[in-house]
Amino acid sequence: MDFIQIEELKIFAHHGVYEAEEKNGQEFEVSGKFFLSLQESGLGDELEKSISYEELCIFITKEFTKQRRQLIEAVAEDLSCALFSAYPKLCALELTVAKPSAPIAAEFRNVSVTVFRKRHSVFLGYGANVGDPPTQIAKALKLLGEDPRISLKKHTEPIVSSPYGGVEQPDFYNGVIELTTIYEPLPLLQALHRIEEACGLDRARKEHWGPREMDLDILFYDDLVLREKELVIPHPDLIRRDFVLLPLKELAPELLHPVYKKTVAELADGLSEHHICP
Repeated sequence: MDFIQIEELKIFAHHGVYEAEEKNGQEFEVSGKFFLSLQESGLGDELEKSISYEELCIFITKEFTKQRRQLIEAVAEDLSCALFSAYPKLCALELTVAKPSAPIAAEFRNVSVTVFRKRHSVFLGYGANVGDPPTQIAKALKLLGEDPRISLKKHTEPIVSSPYGGVEQPDFYNGVIELTTIYEPLPLLQALHRIEEACGLDRARKEHWGPREMDLDILFYDDLVLREKELVIPHPDLIRRDFVLLPLKELAPELLHPVYKKTVAELADGLSEHHICP
């Protein structure tokens, strides 16, 4: 992948844990690789197809000094988010924030943190069956769209489906959302939990396969296969769920399941082999 590179952009700011750092400030250095396709700009000799280096330096300086942070880790995270929001052509970035004058009782040349962030392709399943599901779904979509680390692409309209898992309860409104995000998987899950709670879900009383004011599940995250206590990707039950596969087929029929090596269309067409919904 092509990239634009900036090395040791010097910025004076007031980030730091100590009172003297807040009061007096110090010089920081920002370096970065900004990944995007440069072929069109190279072939056409057109700046509009690229990103202006000068504009990028000015933008980084402005964002870097916008809000004081204690940790340069937080500075790097804020700056990454702002860059992805401002530059839609940006596919990924590697960003280093250095603190050459850090108040450390040791001899050193520099200290820094480096983060790598990229746009990830994600499909979510959504569902609600208590309260006012259409209103809660609209609220969840609005909150997803307001998160600066998430870009909504498409979503299906809700379908009404029977409850899954044998718990007696009202019918569900279900659908699928396509988005891109710079969240890593577990931070994305935490962000989804916050949205669920904002839509009325009481996680302390959440019953497995029970009623939901709002449920947001990560179905696919790029082609990642993840098995953690808190999170399994791809979603382990999606091959059995018509209310997931049918709307997913509407959005991305050729999407390949990284474990079963079948497309969403193939999985949807084979629902009778796996279907266990009541």
